[in-house]
This record gives sequence, structure tokens and C-alpha cells, in this order.
Amino acid sequence: MTRAFARRPSAATPRAVRAPRGRARAIVRADGAARASEAQRVLITGSTRGLGYELAKSFLKRGDAVFVTSRDDDKVREVVEGLRREYGDARVAGVAADVRRAESVEAMAAACCEAFGGVDVWVNNAASNGYSYDNLEDATPEVLEEIILTNSLGSLLCTRQAIKTMKATTGRGHVFNMEGAGSDGAATRKFAAYGHTKAGMSQLAKTMAVELKDVPIGVHTISPGMVFTELISSGRDAFGSQGRMFVNALAEPAEVAAEQIVDKLKVATVSPDSVNKTIAIKILTPDVALRKMFGRFVLGENRDRFQKE
Repeated sequence: MTRAFARRPSAATPRAVRAPRGRARAIVRADGAARASEAQRVLITGSTRGLGYELAKSFLKRGDAVFVTSRDDDKVREVVEGLRREYGDARVAGVAADVRRAESVEAMAAACCEAFGGVDVWVNNAASNGYSYDNLEDATPEVLEEIILTNSLGSLLCTRQAIKTMKATTGRGHVFNMEGAGSDGAATRKFAAYGHTKAGMSQLAKTMAVELKDVPIGVHTISPGMVFTELISSGRDAFGSQGRMFVNALAEPAEVAAEQIVDKLKVATVSPDSVNKTIAIKILTPDVALRKMFGRFVLGENRDRFQKE
């Protein structure tokens, strides 16, 4: 059963609360430039912990309304209540939902529309690597099923529903799918299934650009780089000391990555015609990676930062 969490004191289906519209505000970037952006209504899957949770907080800090969701009913309630205490009842709502099930995704979208009147930005962040690092021949069918259903089917079902929801409400919007290791076609030893699922995100964006060429809805990608969450920390022993060294050198805390992602996303979506473009947000670019590796190998920075090497 899908259950929504709305404004206090009720935990019933959320009452319609529209996010502020047509009100511009400034985002001041690190380089000192300011860009105008309207407050947006943002739905983020897998947003009760890790990167998804930090993304929710980053959007809320910028004045947006955020819809929180994950499979864990109790965790959704806990996170919604906590965020409301900090950012107010009107801009936070949530529901427990399973992205692997179409009916649950549909109910999630309906609850978001009931709470905020629609959705402007839908971020498909929910993902799994089974918290297991094994060669494919050693992976259990249960773990493979969890990864494929959550990452591939979940992203497809959510992208499909986001398009349907946006068409039925505002008629426009942005959908962002998360890339990850394997998105560039590189090998992902010991997590083949995860890499396999992420390799399809760019292709999906290209396909949607064709299917939606006459519709003001954009399907995009976010490449968050290496983010130190449970997905990575669970593999601390899979690649030995060298693997831990690369994590220490290249990874960022979830809150740092989230700030960078949301900053770039807000700037990328500020233009009214941005819905007609394919946006690719990338955090760990080659030049950034080179600077990080220089700092680690030449300057000795970030040794044992996250994991003992």
C-alpha cells in the first residue's frame, strides 16, 4: 500500500499545496555570478538517505518544494518530519513507494501532484548495487534481480510516469536520470550488473529527445562522480588498498556532491527553452579528476580520508 505524508498533524494523503510560482530569486555561484531561477517543485526518488537526501536538502535551501520518497514507510515519515521542522510544512511532502512497481510509481506521482499541484523537476536517484561486490559468476540471482529492477526498470517506469504526469499538469518539465560507473562503457569489474544498468541512461536520454521532440519535456542525465555513500563504502575490501586509495582521492561526501549537482541543475534549467534540450550534468570531469589525483599522489592530500588505505 502506498502511503503519503502531508502537512501536520495528519499522515493521510497530502493536501494540495502549490509551490510559489513566478517568483524569481538569485542563486549566487562560487564564481560570484548570479542567476535568476524560479522556485521549482522537485520529486526525488531514493531521497531518505545518502545522495538523495542531500539533494533534497540542497533544493530546499534554494527555496524549492521537495517530495521525498523511498520504500521505507517509517524512514519517509522520519525524513519528512525532520525536513519540515527545518524548512516548513508547505515545502516538504513525501510518500513510501517502490520504483520497481508501476502502480506504486503512479500513486507516488499522484501524491506529489496532490501536495504541490504538479512537478517541475523529477530526479530518478533510487539505485542499488546490492551492497555486494562479486564477479558476475559469483553474484546471486536475487542480487542481480534487485539491481536490474531498481536501476533499469525503476528508471524506465519513473521516466514514463514523469512524462505522463507533466503532460497532464503543467505540460512541461525536466526528468533527470542518474548515471554512474559504467555509463561511459568502461568495465565495472565486481559490479557488472550495476555498470550494465548505468550504461543505458545516456541512450535513454537520446531516445527521449526523439520521442519528445515536439513536447516541452526534457529527459536528461546527471553524472554525480564518485560519491561516498553506503553503495561505495560496502565495497571497501573488494579492491584492496589501491581501491581504497582511489576512493579517498576521488570521492566526495554526499552533501558536497549534492550542492554541486543542484547548483548546476538550477542554472541549466533556468531558461524557458531548456525543456527542449538534453542536459548532461557532470561533476567528476577529467580535469577535476586530474587535479584530485595530483593532490593525492604529489601533495599527499586525502590519505585515509574515508577509508584506511
